[in-house]
Amino acid sequence: HLRMQQRLHHCPKCGAVTSKVHDYRTQLVRDVSISGYDTILHLRKRRHVCPKCGKRFDEQIDFLPRYRQFTNRVNLQIFEQLKKCRSIKDIATDNNMSPPTVAKIINEIDFKTRKLPEVLAIDEFRGNAEGERFQCILADPKNHKVVEILPNRRHEMIRHYLGKFSNKRDVRFVVMDMTGGYRKLMKELFPWATIIVDKYHYVRQITFALERIRVEEQKRLSDQWRKYFKRSKYILLKDTRKLTMDDRIQLDNILRISEPLRKAYELKQEFELVKASRDREEASRRLSRWIMRAQKSGLPEFIKVSFTYQNWSREILNSFEYPYTNGYIEGCNNRIKVLKRVSFGMPRFARFRRRIMHIMLN
Repeated sequence: HLRMQQRLHHCPKCGAVTSKVHDYRTQLVRDVSISGYDTILHLRKRRHVCPKCGKRFDEQIDFLPRYRQFTNRVNLQIFEQLKKCRSIKDIATDNNMSPPTVAKIINEIDFKTRKLPEVLAIDEFRGNAEGERFQCILADPKNHKVVEILPNRRHEMIRHYLGKFSNKRDVRFVVMDMTGGYRKLMKELFPWATIIVDKYHYVRQITFALERIRVEEQKRLSDQWRKYFKRSKYILLKDTRKLTMDDRIQLDNILRISEPLRKAYELKQEFELVKASRDREEASRRLSRWIMRAQKSGLPEFIKVSFTYQNWSREILNSFEYPYTNGYIEGCNNRIKVLKRVSFGMPRFARFRRRIMHIMLN
């Protein structure tokens, strides 16, 4: 049981100062648990009356937000829990509250980026919020901060958002995957910036090409030979330094059976030299050599990759000169997937955005 020390209050209507009490009432207020037990405060609240205009109003209590039945400490506790990838329902259950009450606390969270970072990363993720399958995420990979979550990936939306900033000239680098539309848009918005393709995304092109060939080759083989392809996907993609003796024997059998797969594997291994380049100049020589060899391989899957690399060669080579990647954004996307899974989807974009921005502060 508690009661606040009496003090002067300003009338919310006319501003007059008063300490005159009109009446009292007892309010039950939830505080943080103590040793696992619920803590309920019996707060005896005063209702003051203004001697000038007659307005009646409750006394102001620093630790109790207006229209709330729990203390600021409970509020802060829920804020901390909302930083985890947990559902609103679970958080509400832990705090003996209703999910709508926790949702109201989420609605108090807001984040506004005042200026654009030196390094800007852009990507998309499948959020399925408010009728839009994909949302767009903008981040600062250098300082590990989310800049903004946009409700869709349309260029008009991105252009409108980025166009509002007065410090666009501060953006020196843009990191992205190999989505052609984003490159054109970023060149339009930041023509002075250096565009860098994330290493993971251009290496993945080779992984996909190799896998398509492996699947087709495995389909055409008889049962007699197909047994050699068991676990072949992992063996073909595994670092050669980590192959066991059994792995090497199986790899030799696979490459002996399939000529297209042998060529594809050799191209994949040769690209490891490109990845290991020490600087841009060395990477440029090795990449040019790889592109020529891929185009002469007779493998449609790798010929397609070679032309993609030609088209993106400058941005690929920039990744050997500057240390920025989309690794931070990929980490964000993984946490977003977890949040969606534990929440069984988040259809309201505004709440979805606030949760993501709040979680990424952690």
